[in-house]
Amino acid sequence: MPEDITTSEVTRWLLEGPAWLRYAVELQLLDGQSDAAPAVRDSDISAIINRLKGSQAGIPAIRAGRVHYTDTGKAYWDLFLLADIGLTVRDTGLEDEVNDLLQLQSPDGSYTLPPNVQDNYFCMSAILFASIARMGYREDPHIRKYIQVILDSQGRGGGWDCYNDGWSSDSCPMDNMNILMLLGQYDNYRHSPALHGAIDALLRHWQTREHSYGFGIGRRFRSLQYPAVKYGILRVLDVLSLFTYAAGQPAFGEMLGLVRGKARDGRYHAEAVAGAYAGLDFARMDEPSRWITFLVNRIEKRISQHL
Repeated sequence: MPEDITTSEVTRWLLEGPAWLRYAVELQLLDGQSDAAPAVRDSDISAIINRLKGSQAGIPAIRAGRVHYTDTGKAYWDLFLLADIGLTVRDTGLEDEVNDLLQLQSPDGSYTLPPNVQDNYFCMSAILFASIARMGYREDPHIRKYIQVILDSQGRGGGWDCYNDGWSSDSCPMDNMNILMLLGQYDNYRHSPALHGAIDALLRHWQTREHSYGFGIGRRFRSLQYPAVKYGILRVLDVLSLFTYAAGQPAFGEMLGLVRGKARDGRYHAEAVAGAYAGLDFARMDEPSRWITFLVNRIEKRISQHL
């Protein structure tokens, strides 16, 4: 990174944010041992935790089919945010809800989640289980068994596609991104050549700008937004930055260069927003977002560690 993250003016500005954001900065940028309790007590975060416990939009609502993976302000993306902050299931008191969800696993290790997540729709289920893994469940046997099912379904070209039988060399950007988001939580997979095919597919998608499986590289993709529910440059970079191989590729540098060009005095603005998170700064476009700035700095830190 161009400036020491521990002393930079931007870091000082980040630390002036709410308790949950300070916790993320101290834990993930400054490698500190911060207390999670103030972050959990923050009114916006406690509201999200309570929502996750509820039967209308929370983890219990997944079993009832009330939550779709594209719904912001509901279980998939609420968990995603808590995991991004660095909070654990234990920190948030969600042990019962998460354990109930894990029990939905089929004997073969896959998950069929209502209303429309079939057992081979890894692009959808991986969103949930990547978050749960990050929140202290990396070694849980349910997660490990689920990962093995994913690995067994890897396509001939090294990526994943919900709709083929594994013989095609094609793969879906969303499948690759979300599966890499899960596998990137493990050191052995971060350095595995077996994942280079999926990584290359994501980078090639950026280079060719082709419309693939319904996903394009248009204005929405290039916009800084959180959460990038469908497909977005910030989340692709965040996932790929977990892998040393990806961070060294020219296409990764091109994407990161585009994002860096959006900075104003080292700070980033949201360019699209999700109304479900109206109380949080990444849902406002009229002022710089500490959270989006934090995410870009986290990507930068990972890259510096790969060098």
